[in-house]
Amino acid sequence: MSGSGSRHGSGMGSGHGSRVPSQYGRGPGSQVNSPGKGLGKPGAFHRGTGVDPARDPDRKELTPAQLVGRRVDLPAEAYGMDNEDSRFEPRPDYNSEGKKIQVQLNIFPVTGWRDQDIYQYDIFVTPNPHNSPALVKKIWRHETTRLSLSKTGGRWLSDDNKLAWSSKPLQHNEVRITVDLDGAGYDPRTRKAHIEPPTGGRGVHYLIISQTKKIRLAYLKHYLDGKISWDSHVLECMNFFDHCLRQQPSITHYPIRRNYYDPRGQKVPLAKFPWAMKGVYSAMRMSESILRGGTGLAINVDTCTTAFWPFPDQPMEKSALWVCMTHNPDWENWSLNNLSRWVQPEEVTDKDGRIRYVQSPAFRLLADKMAKVKFTVTHRGKKNPHDVQRTYIIKRLVFDEKYGEEGATADNVTFEKKSDKGPSVTMSVRQHYLDYWGIRLNWPLLPMLETTKGYYFPMELCYVEDLHRYKHKLGPAQTSAMIKEAVGRPAKRKADIMDGVKDVLNWPGDPNLKEFGISVSQNMVISNARLLQNPEVGFRNQKINPGVSGRWDLIGKKFYSPNEKPLRSWAFVNVGGGCSDADVESFAYQFVKSYRAHGAIIERNQPIFITFNYNEGNHGDLCQKAWETTEKRCGEKPQIIFFVIPNKNQLNYNRIKKNMDCRWATPSQCLHSLHVKQKKPQYISNVAMKVNSKLGGFTSMIAGPDPQKSPFFIAPTVIIGLDVSHPGAGSSSPSMAALTLSMDKWACRYAASCETPGHRIEVLDGTVIRGLLGHLLQKWYKKHRVAPKHVYFLRDGVSEGQFQAVLDNEIKETKRVFRELFQHVPQFTVIIATKRHHIRFFPKPGDKASGDRNNNPLPGTLVERDATHPKHFDFYLCSHVAIQGTARPVHYQVILNEIGIPVNPLQKMIYQHCYQYCRSTTPVSLHPAVYYSHLASNRARSHEMIHSSQKEKEGGKPGFPLAKRDHEVYSDPDYHEKPYDKNNPPPLLPMQNENPGCEEHNQFMETTMWYV
Repeated sequence: MSGSGSRHGSGMGSGHGSRVPSQYGRGPGSQVNSPGKGLGKPGAFHRGTGVDPARDPDRKELTPAQLVGRRVDLPAEAYGMDNEDSRFEPRPDYNSEGKKIQVQLNIFPVTGWRDQDIYQYDIFVTPNPHNSPALVKKIWRHETTRLSLSKTGGRWLSDDNKLAWSSKPLQHNEVRITVDLDGAGYDPRTRKAHIEPPTGGRGVHYLIISQTKKIRLAYLKHYLDGKISWDSHVLECMNFFDHCLRQQPSITHYPIRRNYYDPRGQKVPLAKFPWAMKGVYSAMRMSESILRGGTGLAINVDTCTTAFWPFPDQPMEKSALWVCMTHNPDWENWSLNNLSRWVQPEEVTDKDGRIRYVQSPAFRLLADKMAKVKFTVTHRGKKNPHDVQRTYIIKRLVFDEKYGEEGATADNVTFEKKSDKGPSVTMSVRQHYLDYWGIRLNWPLLPMLETTKGYYFPMELCYVEDLHRYKHKLGPAQTSAMIKEAVGRPAKRKADIMDGVKDVLNWPGDPNLKEFGISVSQNMVISNARLLQNPEVGFRNQKINPGVSGRWDLIGKKFYSPNEKPLRSWAFVNVGGGCSDADVESFAYQFVKSYRAHGAIIERNQPIFITFNYNEGNHGDLCQKAWETTEKRCGEKPQIIFFVIPNKNQLNYNRIKKNMDCRWATPSQCLHSLHVKQKKPQYISNVAMKVNSKLGGFTSMIAGPDPQKSPFFIAPTVIIGLDVSHPGAGSSSPSMAALTLSMDKWACRYAASCETPGHRIEVLDGTVIRGLLGHLLQKWYKKHRVAPKHVYFLRDGVSEGQFQAVLDNEIKETKRVFRELFQHVPQFTVIIATKRHHIRFFPKPGDKASGDRNNNPLPGTLVERDATHPKHFDFYLCSHVAIQGTARPVHYQVILNEIGIPVNPLQKMIYQHCYQYCRSTTPVSLHPAVYYSHLASNRARSHEMIHSSQKEKEGGKPGFPLAKRDHEVYSDPDYHEKPYDKNNPPPLLPMQNENPGCEEHNQFMETTMWYV
């Protein structure tokens, strides 16, 4: 019900809920009386168009490899079957320098499979007007289908959508089955028959199973042995293997792609809402073991944690209440009475002086969070004991200005209800439920829910579907709780993995694996690995050897390269009164003392001290006052400005950075007032490392035999790091691309440039590459007076399916930039670095030579076997010390090696460069070039060409602004002259100070590490 008067048809008492009149004539309760009724001339077994009418016509269809790659770790060449040039760098050799060790991997080898033919079938269901996979799944798992297929003599598998497989062929290559969903059904989870609800008003459906292909498993073995190249038949073999492995756990557990969750498993609240639940991750992958007598296939098993909607056994208004209570600190003590009040519309006066009613902040929050949530209702069973639960999807919370100040409540939403005894009467939803269902609504002032099928329900009669994923971005407290829940020490994680193998996957007891002769070991692989030698870390006055501890300190050490120019013009700004001016002055004194002890050149010992209260203006006024006051009192343009802020509000931080980066082109350093009060020496040294990098220096470098030469490069070399960060799911904000370029011969300092490539664009085109790289290369040449001969290009964030696009687009355009600037193209080595995988190392218990005290792998642990590809040049490297939980190695994949660098020096260079990260006294997990590009891409979000105030909504306190929701930021006509096009966002603001005499100032900003 969406309106008053006669907007609704009759029949309110017998439908699932309430529905708009255009669809009401044949509701979900109607049934067909004969198999052919309503099917028209094509006949009962007509296969339909195969087109989803609800699908976005502009959305690209996924390729077969992309579909299979959602569940299986496919090799890169699987995604380039149409490209004859899609061959990547082969493995030249294995590492021979590191210390030999053994580690366990969460890899379980496939030990064998029967060499037999598998018969693949297409499956069709009709009628299925919306091409619903859920309907196909229901038909396939129906008792009628199961009994019919059992007579064929083979074991059947299905993807519950379009494909099926059998161990035996059908007699006539096809079978047709009539399934009546109004008859007895069968639930494989409970193993009990039950009554299925009608579907789309048609209880009878027709299932067609037609043989299309014969899959020869021997073909897969030939590929793994290197006898043939990848083709579509190898993909079909992998697809079958995957479904055979996942069929049984998908029935006994709740599957989400590669993850499986026990419906009875323990759920843990994340800062009260939502809930987190642990599950088991499982994915098939290819293995290097084929080269040493193995089958070349293995199963990667890990733990996983996902957020779910809570309270499946309680009405939805409780979930709505918790959404609000955990979103805003001012709402944390709300009751349902408060919720009922604050979701009501707000009264505003428009520019013409008319009174209008608009959605309240609480209503907008719920409308955003609850859209697409699946739910069930239970009141229908009171009328029909055989009526079982049906799942609905929320389309929206009902809102219309015509309902006035109370909104679309159960009291205000009415419909015309027909009566067999007389004329129709106007009735409210509240009265209808009382008269027909005998239900007195307790919270009639809460907004109504509208489903995707056009039904309307009061919130208190709806129950969130069990194990429904919570897909929204978690807040800071929720994220912290999720990390705490998800991480676990290696021993605990290993035990959880083995429990998952035994209880969830249960390969020995899987009837499908038995039928098809597939066997999987229940023991983790023990892999022969290497422990690379750690480097010595060089400072200006000494060098240290951290050994396998992966830690050192800064006591008594001078930064290898101090600030480029003496520090003469700088300031501290006390913002918002988070601490006293005396605290700020004391901290500044300690900072000068510490920074000078680390080798800094400081000519002005006492900075300018400025106080700014939020009632003096906005952040633009703050930064202007800070910059102009510092310039005036110091007599020259500021080199860096410190801001002492009272909280960790991200909006405040972004506004300061936006003004200082883009308007004043001056490095800035934000300090939390709590740390300023404490003045801990380690914190001050950490700040000094960041400030030194922003002022043109660097902390340390790898100590080689000749301090004037790089221990790794034999020719003029640059390292390029590239990363693209994307907005959260459902967001319209643009993606951010950041490119970093090493500026010195040791690859210790990296300049960075940023731009937006569009919305959710991962692979960059030539225009973006030229804009990011060209001016940085000019700065590099100006400093070194020689063109680079070698380029190491490290790329983060791309999947195997995008490797070829990186070569065809990004590398091609990068080479074009070099050619245009230097009239020659250097040699390239292209490396993909990713941490988005589930491979983990577990040193053998008690083996102190391969694990630390927490049984995490030591820094420098290198794995080249078992988890890697049989032919490609890839390896896993754990270069860091895990702070908490289980260490996650980085997967490096070399897809181009024109330089021809051998395995040993390449792996040594990547590992030892992790000790040169500018703001840490430990090696980092990822090569610094990629790490820095990730930092820069995140900072670039504050450089969007959009009013900073447009990201803030009314109601925040001074110094504590509240963030608008995404669609409010990008759709407000007051800030956009034309509708915002997320696919063509405006370019980012340049980092340029337009004041006279700032040219040198701007150039320095372009080459310094402003983003750390």
